[in-house]
Amino acid sequence: MGTNRRYAHHYDKLMERRLSEILIRPKPVSLSDAELDVEHDPVRRPGQPIPVRAWTRYPETSARIEGRAIEWTSRAVHIEWTDSDGVVQRAWVWSSAVDRL
Repeated sequence: MGTNRRYAHHYDKLMERRLSEILIRPKPVSLSDAELDVEHDPVRRPGQPIPVRAWTRYPETSARIEGRAIEWTSRAVHIEWTDSDGVVQRAWVWSSAVDRL
């Protein structure tokens, strides 16, 4: 199978832009290990993920997302959600930032 020489430059630029978007895509900010303190506050896992709406932090802003609680402590919840590009994101957030749906 050959290459498309007529549009090769166009597709090279398109791939370059897409790779740049992926590399600089902001990642959610999760609570630190010290904040979680799982040594004194053990993690509990449900049999099934629980649908939730939660505030998540990013380096530039915060966003309210709909996702699933996959585990928690008495003070924090580990949530996961799928972003608009189909990428699964995960972050630990304070339990006060989470509402059950």
